[in-house]
Amino acid sequence: MNGDNLLNEETLELIREIEDNPASNQRVLSEKLDMSLGKTNYLLRSLAQKGWVKIASFSKSKRKARKLRYILTPKGIEEKIKLTYYFLKVKEKQYNRLKTEYEKYTDITRQVKQYK
Repeated sequence: MNGDNLLNEETLELIREIEDNPASNQRVLSEKLDMSLGKTNYLLRSLAQKGWVKIASFSKSKRKARKLRYILTPKGIEEKIKLTYYFLKVKEKQYNRLKTEYEKYTDITRQVKQYK
């Protein structure tokens, strides 16, 4: 989980978007998440290989372009929960560090004002 945090965060955002809008195509997902179409394709394939997302074709005509639907699997939902928990912990640590830093600087500012 502590590998590439940015990739994990993008993965979590993609999973959320798939869960909210399973009928979205790659182009729509790419635009909503502000990532390249190639990266979106790469992440979707990776999620499908891991078994987190099922890619289902629902186009009946072989002459028309394939229409795909992305379905979050039970394993994908479980991983979404894990990723969400992980990022909550990361954000909590960041918050606590920033809060401590802020308190330190406000104390220094208060002391400087007293000596003026």
